[in-house]
Amino acid sequence: MANPIAIAPSIPDSKVSIPDTLLHSFENLRLNNGIGNGYAISPYLTAPATSNTGGILGAPNLQLPTEGFLPSTNHVGGWETTYAAAPVPSESRIILRSALTQFGSQKLQQYLAYKDSAVINLVFEAMIDSIFQIMTDQFGHHVFGNLIPLCNQNQLNMIATMIVMHHDTFIEVCLDRYGSPSVKRLIKLGAKSDYLDRAIVRALHLGFLHLMVHKTGCHVILQCMENLSIEDNELLYGETIKNFFDLATDVNGCLALNCVIDVIKGPRRNDLLEAIADLAVCLSQDPYGNFVVQNLLGLQYPNITKKICYLLKDHYAKISMLKGGSHVVERCLKSAERGYAVEAFVECQGQVLVNVARDQFGNYVIQTALKETKHADRALHDRLVMKLRPHFLDLQRGYGRNVFNLIDNQDSY
Repeated sequence: MANPIAIAPSIPDSKVSIPDTLLHSFENLRLNNGIGNGYAISPYLTAPATSNTGGILGAPNLQLPTEGFLPSTNHVGGWETTYAAAPVPSESRIILRSALTQFGSQKLQQYLAYKDSAVINLVFEAMIDSIFQIMTDQFGHHVFGNLIPLCNQNQLNMIATMIVMHHDTFIEVCLDRYGSPSVKRLIKLGAKSDYLDRAIVRALHLGFLHLMVHKTGCHVILQCMENLSIEDNELLYGETIKNFFDLATDVNGCLALNCVIDVIKGPRRNDLLEAIADLAVCLSQDPYGNFVVQNLLGLQYPNITKKICYLLKDHYAKISMLKGGSHVVERCLKSAERGYAVEAFVECQGQVLVNVARDQFGNYVIQTALKETKHADRALHDRLVMKLRPHFLDLQRGYGRNVFNLIDNQDSY
């Protein structure tokens, strides 16, 4: 398990002056956007700005707030969240407000393209205390995406500390249409800061189920599993195994769980597959869970396939007449363990097998059973045909006609 997160150490930044051309451009940006009114854009930045006599170079080097700050309200992606914030100087307000406009966002991206460390520092210092607002803004998230690849380790650690301090807000950012891709960009930069990796994973595991059943939020967790190490993902792997049933039976969660199955690595992968296989009977009858069982069978892992086919042996007839379950049974029939299913059909009592063959979904299962056994196990195929033969008259009506026609034209398959 990953070590508990501690406050990241500060790494001094080197300071260089900004070229006069960039200073002039920043001044034009301020004037063109009409933001010299002395008010900040964030809800908690309400104090009027003092006169900007120092120019852009007068902006101090902001440090992450650690104590002595009053709680303030911020709106992130439509959610209202309370957390501490530091006062922001007027120059930072100019940059922050610019980032939230189309023109200003484009200009700031152009300035960042110079990769000038002083410009990077100024933009970062302006945004760090409103980082979640920037990440979820339709224009601001573009600036964020261009800024973070240029950030040094200290700056990434400051973002990580914000995530640790306000993990509930961070979860809401992950659910936002602009916030989710912003977080995914952060995850891709995890190699530059182990502290950032741990902070993100720690926050995500606290809101794991909420994120995984959300069409947007699940992509953030999947990004972690695809990009981070097995050790870094340990918390997320554990939450997946803990919550797999709730995920498998949810309309969005089943899709997210199937994606996890494709990317999970290490010993936890087998733990997850075994846990799902153990509940194959229940999941195969669920309108969403059946997709997860189908995915497991599609992996063609001998032990997992055998376990699923064996556990279903007393339920094949019932499951075959379900829309989703019929696909599970067909997968079983196409596997090397098809014998469990066919034997179950041959041993059916009374009208059970005929009912399956005449069912709108079950008739496809019986057709698959006939096709798969004809070449793989002819003796089993003939036993199934003999079981159906006394009921040929009944099979010539409704969906059963499909099965009858297949048997009547054996040369066609």
